[in-house]
Amino acid sequence: MPISLKKAGFTLIELMVVVAIIGILMAAGILAFSNAQQNARDSRRRADIDAISKALEQYYANNSSSYPATAGAINSYFPAGVSPSDPQGGAYDMSLSTSAYCVCAELEKADRGNATAVGTAGVCTYGTGSGADYFCASQRQ
Repeated sequence: MPISLKKAGFTLIELMVVVAIIGILMAAGILAFSNAQQNARDSRRRADIDAISKALEQYYANNSSSYPATAGAINSYFPAGVSPSDPQGGAYDMSLSTSAYCVCAELEKADRGNATAVGTAGVCTYGTGSGADYFCASQRQ
């Protein structure tokens, strides 16, 4: 009976190539997933800022054309009596006066906002392009 020297199976090089390909695909998948998460959190921040702005406008309409002096005054305009908070646990930046407001959220994706800085005295610092890392809303009245 003849002896066969050829063995069935994969060589070490073949296995290493497969492991390298799997590693590259996993890295690309993780990067895409992380990017999608950042976009989702930024979308929620924009929606929250719009909701806070609408609550402030509702307060203005119900209180003799005056905005609240403190952020807690609008909690009753939200479900469960709690205003929205940042998806990663922080608070949104608010600058309130009885005649104006500026509410901002810092976005994770740089240069995709509508403001370059958080406002003061109810005035937002709007701008686009480089440095526009905030999404802000101000009074509509």
